[in-house]
Amino acid sequence: MLLHQELDRALSDLRTELNAGLRPDLSELASGFLRDLTNGRYTDLELDEDYVATLRDDGEVKTVISGGEEDVTNLALRLAISQMIAERAGQPLSLLVLDEIFGSLDEDRRAAVVDLLRSLADRFPQVILITHIDSVREGFDRVIRVGYDLARGVATVRDEPLGGHDVAA
Repeated sequence: MLLHQELDRALSDLRTELNAGLRPDLSELASGFLRDLTNGRYTDLELDEDYVATLRDDGEVKTVISGGEEDVTNLALRLAISQMIAERAGQPLSLLVLDEIFGSLDEDRRAAVVDLLRSLADRFPQVILITHIDSVREGFDRVIRVGYDLARGVATVRDEPLGGHDVAA
């Protein structure tokens, strides 16, 4: 029993140490994505020991953020985590799937997200983006529209080639 408790404590300490070591790298990587997504307005994304994100606006902690800012922050973290997993696995992730990331973003931020996703083609050669926002379609090279035929009770799929970029929406 004593050996089990010591092993449990050692593993818990190791997990704590590993997580603490990830936080600065994740913050730095997410900050880079955040700068790109906000056209430089936000330069730093800090994570506390519980991984709660805090933004800095011109060096000052931003205590209240909008829904769009929260979505951009979460997207920056998702991209950073995905990239860190790929780097630590020693091989690239060939696929990134993002679901409904545009909902509360204004047109400028939507355009910044599209530009960033296109720039990530070397890290994520295939991006599948699920969205109901039609205005972002032109930023991608292929759109696969999924619908529902109520009369027949079946899903429908239609391929809509567009643009000229390596991201599917």
